[in-house]
Amino acid sequence: MEAARTSDENEYREKDHDNVIATLYRLDPERLAAVRRAISGVTRCPQCDAPNRADQPRCGRCGAKLYPEVPDNEEEKALRDQARGR
Repeated sequence: MEAARTSDENEYREKDHDNVIATLYRLDPERLAAVRRAISGVTRCPQCDAPNRADQPRCGRCGAKLYPEVPDNEEEKALRDQARGR
């Protein structure tokens, strides 16, 4: 009987699986990972690796952007500029 896999082993296998699919279909692995996150409803923070809902723009634990490739909206830019004194 096969022992139960840990979440780290499953995550490693999922990343490996994504790389194989990306290679076979000539896709960008980062884009494939983004699609997987959107479909699953869960994403991991690129800074602290905490699980978050896929619809959140920032991590609930550390506040880092979950999707750094997506530009900030105008409200976030205005708040950031205000904090910088512009």
